[in-house]
Amino acid sequence: MRRAWLLAAALAAAAPLAAVEPGARVLEHAGKWESGYGSTFYNVVGKLRNTSGKPLRYVKLRIEAVDDTGKVVASTDTYNESAEALAVPDLDPKALLATGKVKPLAAGAEERFRGSFLKEETPAFKTYRVRVVETPPAD
Repeated sequence: MRRAWLLAAALAAAAPLAAVEPGARVLEHAGKWESGYGSTFYNVVGKLRNTSGKPLRYVKLRIEAVDDTGKVVASTDTYNESAEALAVPDLDPKALLATGKVKPLAAGAEERFRGSFLKEETPAFKTYRVRVVETPPAD
């Protein structure tokens, strides 16, 4: 009985330290060097799932290139496939969202994402990582 109480107390104490679910989860991703349009780039493609239990306006992700010491040497932000236009520099994201042209991601839905690094703009790196950075609820 004492052992069960100690275990319950330890779990309760650790609960506030648990990571908060960001609202979406990256299910898979892969990266490789590719050439096209006269450039060489490292292209990362993957799939994510809305795990929030509610529709999301978009899922913003950050892809970070990491060198052999673990230092982030480059990063790029990208969005789920239906919201890719939010990353276009010439467009105003707030205005685009206001038009309703960015389709919300339904609860439980899966969608692809992609992002890339141009070789001539990116320092040498060993690996990369992908993380969810923003998941606002749909209004």
